[in-house]
Amino acid sequence: MNLKPYIPALIWLVVITWLSVNSGMPMPKFNLFSADKLFHAAAYAMLTGLLLWGRYKTGPLPVPRAQQFLIFLAATGYGAFMEWIQGTFFPNRSFEYDDMIANTSGVFLVIMIFRAIQPPAQPGS
Repeated sequence: MNLKPYIPALIWLVVITWLSVNSGMPMPKFNLFSADKLFHAAAYAMLTGLLLWGRYKTGPLPVPRAQQFLIFLAATGYGAFMEWIQGTFFPNRSFEYDDMIANTSGVFLVIMIFRAIQPPAQPGS
């Protein structure tokens, strides 16, 4: 399996991890439209887009919905995992459900856009 197309997604995953575990400024507790939540949505949207790009470049097209769903689960699962890591191991960070909602929103948006623009299957392929 060619992993080269997934390198941007892996690099971005490292960036998300680094940003998630470093102390930040205190943010409002439950405000889904704050800059922090928009950043969460954008970060996980980018991760999802890079994962879909990697899959798009390495496998037969179109990307099956089952694989899109696995990418959705991986990205949202990682977002939930990072929230747990923050709340458990980093005293200046906290576990926030609204961050997970923002992460999932970004992932979902990119999956829906990808489904809308992905070229259809070619007859006979």
